[in-house]
Amino acid sequence: MSLPYGPPVPVSPLIRGLRFGLLFAGIIYGRIKQTRYEKEEEIWREEEAERKILRDRQLAKLKARIAIEEREAMKKLETGELFDDL
Repeated sequence: MSLPYGPPVPVSPLIRGLRFGLLFAGIIYGRIKQTRYEKEEEIWREEEAERKILRDRQLAKLKARIAIEEREAMKKLETGELFDDL
C-alpha cells in the first residue's frame, strides 16, 4: 500500500522545538488565566452569598405581609364584610 502524498518528511528540530515551546507556553498561560478566574469567581460567590441573605430576608418579609393580608381577607370573607364593600 503506497501513501498518496509520498513518504513523510522529517520535521526540523527548530520547528519541533517551537511547537513544544508554544504548547507549554499555552499551558502556562491557561493555568495563569484559570487561577485569576478562580479568584474572581470566589469573590463573586461571596458577594452572591451576601446578596442571597438579603434576598431571603426581603422574601420572608414579603411572605409574612402576604400571609397577614390573606388572613385579613379570609376573615372578611368568613364574616361577610368582603361583600359589604362592593
